[in-house]
Amino acid sequence: MALSREEPMLQSWQRPAAQDDCSRNAMDFIGNREAARIRAEAEELERQQAEQRRKARALEWTNGQQSIPLRELRRKLEKDQKVELSENEVKSLISSSAASLEQLSSEKFEVQLGMLASAKRETARALAAAAAKEREAQAQAAQLQEEIQGVFATDVEGDDRSIPVRLAASLVYLLPLMDGLQFGLPLLDIFPSLVPLVQLVAPLVMLKNAIPFGTFIFLILFQAQARNGGLPQILRFNLAQAVVLDVLFIVPDFFMSIIAMDLPSSFLVALFVMLFGVIVYSVTLTLLGKLPDGLGGISDMTRRNLGGGLGGGLGGGL
Repeated sequence: MALSREEPMLQSWQRPAAQDDCSRNAMDFIGNREAARIRAEAEELERQQAEQRRKARALEWTNGQQSIPLRELRRKLEKDQKVELSENEVKSLISSSAASLEQLSSEKFEVQLGMLASAKRETARALAAAAAKEREAQAQAAQLQEEIQGVFATDVEGDDRSIPVRLAASLVYLLPLMDGLQFGLPLLDIFPSLVPLVQLVAPLVMLKNAIPFGTFIFLILFQAQARNGGLPQILRFNLAQAVVLDVLFIVPDFFMSIIAMDLPSSFLVALFVMLFGVIVYSVTLTLLGKLPDGLGGISDMTRRNLGGGLGGGLGGGL
């Protein structure tokens, strides 16, 4: 009997929950239907606005008339779409010698015109990109040809850049190389392939050392010739720069003789590698007929060493 009394109580608790579910379902149905109606109205409004825009544009093209000749339509479309159109392309849109107001305001015409204009713009962009790439390639080819001509030129703005002059201007770097070679000897243990190079330079080193104060004699000679205005500019500049590099090698050697002790070999090797790289750079540019004046502080010291003797011609050698 207790169970029979509780059963109606349970059902009374369940009825409001079921009613709530039904109410929610009804509200969702009404809400979805209302949303669908609003979307449909918005789409219809948008369609009507698009149709009105097409009609207004068509009336503008035809100047209020019911049709427009093909040639006149072509001019109007080119102005509106900002593309160039052929008569055949315009004719493919209307399939007649004149376009009616109804044709021009149709959605089909708008779609076809948009596709044609987009294709024309894409083609124009591709052609412009190809033309730009071709111009860039031509500019690079002209620059390369100019550089090749500069390499083989025997005269650059009045300065003698003939092959014998370039060789002479490159050989002046033997002086700093001979004086700095002693600092790079530890590298032979790491790079045995450099031994032939050292053997090639060693006789020149011995010859220079056989001359009393040989290094200082060469420095004075180089410095004097660097200021000789009768010599080619490229030779004078390299003479002055070789003097600067040689001094940079002499200073550590002179310092070690004063303090009667050796500097760390790692420092001396690093100094040799750095200055050897400078020599390679200078010789390479000189053989190409260009002034090796892109060495920052070293080139600045070279200019000061020349005392402005090169004048405004320094920049012209590049």
